[in-house]
Amino acid sequence: MKKLVSLAFAAGIAMVGASAVQAISEAEIKKDIEEFQGFFLKRFPGLTLEDFSDGVNALPQYAHRRANWEINMEFPQFEPEMDKAAEEWAAPFQNGKSLADCDLAPAQNYPVFDAASGDLRTVEGDINACLKANGEEVIKNVKRGKMARLVAHYKSQFNGEKMAVDYSDPGAQAWYEKGRQFYWAKRGQLNFSCADCHVHNSGNSARGDVLSAGLGHGVGFPVWRTKWQVAGKPWGTIHRRYGGCNNQVRADGFKAQGEEYKALEFYESVMNTGVPLKVPSLRQ
Repeated sequence: MKKLVSLAFAAGIAMVGASAVQAISEAEIKKDIEEFQGFFLKRFPGLTLEDFSDGVNALPQYAHRRANWEINMEFPQFEPEMDKAAEEWAAPFQNGKSLADCDLAPAQNYPVFDAASGDLRTVEGDINACLKANGEEVIKNVKRGKMARLVAHYKSQFNGEKMAVDYSDPGAQAWYEKGRQFYWAKRGQLNFSCADCHVHNSGNSARGDVLSAGLGHGVGFPVWRTKWQVAGKPWGTIHRRYGGCNNQVRADGFKAQGEEYKALEFYESVMNTGVPLKVPSLRQ
């Protein structure tokens, strides 16, 4: 973990220019995964890799709230919305096909590096690409609402499958390094990095809330969040959450499904190699 922590300083410098990304090997990425996961398994003894799929609810510091979360998960508020998503997924396009006919990758493999374009494919991007290819209108809001609901429906079919993102291609490794720099670089008026909250202070309290561990991030998204529900918009993709974190540290925002957040999603997904999907979930 010392190697990853040392990235905080280096990444901070790199993000100022953000022009070039150093090459990284597949072996180095495997070492990163080992160190990242090992840090959290040591920080929270008694938890297994699989336990982290419950997010903050898995942490012992959150034990006083877990019982309430478990009760809510027995009859989750999102059930009617998931039924609606299943209907939307099967609804026929004008050409007779449906989203069920889309050629999507297994959920545990996203984001997927596309060597032909050099870009990262996300579930949200592939759904919109399928809609466009079939002459349907794309979903403009890729952070919440219908898109989040549809992604939750798709990913839920792969629950229990362990994250296994392919980073073997040099192009994928370049995306990984961009995401790694983003994760460890400080930003905003508060001068915080993702790691400040979700690595160094994971399990600690902040304004009455417990800071979640970086291990497990993303495997439960899209989520139905209580805070968002109060505003009438309970669904959120991982990029919506990234945007919220950026706002909280008073940093300039980035576009959902833009390069910065796709790289960050790729990095976090790789760090969660072996953690099973558990979609959707309730989060505070």
